Amino acid sequence: MIAQIRLYTINKGEMDAFLTHFQEAVVPWHKSVGVNIASTFVNRPQNEFIWVRTYDDEADREAKQKLLNESPLRAAMAATLGSNVAKMEIRDVEVADVGAGLPA
Repeated sequence: MIAQIRLYTINKGEMDAFLTHFQEAVVPWHKSVGVNIASTFVNRPQNEFIWVRTYDDEADREAKQKLLNESPLRAAMAATLGSNVAKMEIRDVEVADVGAGLPA
């Protein structure tokens, strides 16, 4: 499995509007093409929204990213995100199999 950690810095005063848009539009859009949103986090003091998408492998990520990019909803999503999001960081990561060495 691979994951994509997405860290968004939200414009000041826009977090609640962003969260509403994310829940009502972004989540269903991702579900419609089979992209798993594994978790979401809010760091309000830093105006950050962090979310994690997961994929079976690189081929799965590429195929689903293509579906998102070719979706007729993409332009509307980008426009709304652009009004709420000041900065985006995207990091592709893979699972590290170190769980056996971690304390319980």
